[in-house]
Parts: sequence; structure tokens; C-alpha cells
Amino acid sequence: MNVQEYISSGIVESYVLGLASPEEQREFERMCEQYPEVLDARLAFETALENQAMEHAIAPPADLRQTVINAAMNSGGAKVVSMSSAGRGSGMFKYAAAAAILLLAGSIFWNISLYKKNQRLSSDYTTLQANHQNTVARLENVQKDLQVIQMNPNLKMAAMKGLPAAPTASAVVYWDSTSKDVYLLINNLPMPASDKQYQLWALLDGKPIDVGMVKNEWFVGQKELLLRMKHVNGAQAFAVTLEKTGGNPTPEGTMYVLGNL
Repeated sequence: MNVQEYISSGIVESYVLGLASPEEQREFERMCEQYPEVLDARLAFETALENQAMEHAIAPPADLRQTVINAAMNSGGAKVVSMSSAGRGSGMFKYAAAAAILLLAGSIFWNISLYKKNQRLSSDYTTLQANHQNTVARLENVQKDLQVIQMNPNLKMAAMKGLPAAPTASAVVYWDSTSKDVYLLINNLPMPASDKQYQLWALLDGKPIDVGMVKNEWFVGQKELLLRMKHVNGAQAFAVTLEKTGGNPTPEGTMYVLGNL
């Protein structure tokens, strides 16, 4: 078994987030005992989640608890959505969902941190409410995208690994071979300089095809979780390079991640 491919498959995220099946959990725990690099990947992922939570740790307003309790009592119950049908897909869809849920969790941490950032302005509830509603709207858009991805049997996934320019970098591309839709999920890319931008490429028969630019605003403040890129008719692999602002018709900059479908 190729240990690095096993790690890159998404099983680490799936296990830590509790999405792995009992069989996958047992296999993963055996792999952790047998291969130190698998255990290191698990610990690194858990640490990243913990650091993200601690970075955005907050002391909520004093009346927040009672507000939540009152809202729950007056809500009339919550809708429960079954996940059984989503679980019937292939392992690839499960792992794709795990990676996306990771970033969804990150956005939720960011949303909660708004309370801390606005604590000094506790009297200005209008600003806080507007920011909260904006975040909720973004999360709803991402959830719709994830539903499309999880239910799409034509979806192909390319897990892009870091290259010498950034060995720890990683990203995932989801490509619909029927509709030609392309989604980019950035797990880890260094923040670019102000005069540079990341550009996504599809590779077909060794020729690069421009699939769009990543706005530098993504790396500051609130991030979209799943980036919609340009349609591409055919692809065998995907890569991300760092180019000048606005991009290039063909790759000229340094390649940061690369992965095959």
C-alpha cells in the first residue's frame, strides 16, 4: 500500500471528523500503529483543528446563553435530515465531504469569533447582526454546493499535493465530467504577495488549460469554502501555479500543487 496515497485519500479527515465507517476506523487505527507517518498526519490534522478553534476562541456576551435558550424554546423543534442516503455513495464522495466539512467547520469558528471582535462594541447589535446574517448566507450557499457534489455520480476528484515550492500545501479539485463544472477546495496554500495570484490549470495530454484565478481576498477575513472555477471540457490532472496578478494564458510561475484525477 502507498502510505502517502492513503493519507491523501481523505481518510484522515474522515476519521477525525467521525465520518468513517466502523471498518474504516479499525483499518485507520491499524495503519496508525503500523505507519508513523499516518499517525503524524492524524495528529497534525487534530492539532490544526484545535489551533483553529483556539485562535478564534471567544468569550460570548453575558446574555448570549439565555438568548439561545429562549430561541430554542420558541423554535417549535428543529428539522432532522437523514444522512443515510449520502452515505451510500462511493468512498470518494465520503472523503470529499469530509474535506469540505473541515472547511465548513473553519468558517463556523470564524462566525463565532465575530462575538469576540464585536465585544468592545456590544451596544452596536446592528453591525453584529448584519455580519452574522452575511455569514449564514455564505454557509447556506456552501451547503447547497456540497449537496450537489455528494449526490453527483459523475464527479471526479483530484487531490493535489504540495510540490518543492510548498511541500505542505494541498488542495482538492472536484470536476463534473458531464456538466464540466469545476470546484476548488483549498486546504493549505501560502498567502501570495499582493502582486501575485494563484491560477488553477487543467492538464490534458500534457497541455495546460486555464481554469481561473483565486482572488487574494480569499486569504483575508471570511473565505468562501468552495470556489467555483471555469468550466473545462477535459482533464487528466489539475495543478495550481503562482502567477502575476490577473494570470497568464500559459503557466509561467511556480507550481505549488499537482494531482491526477
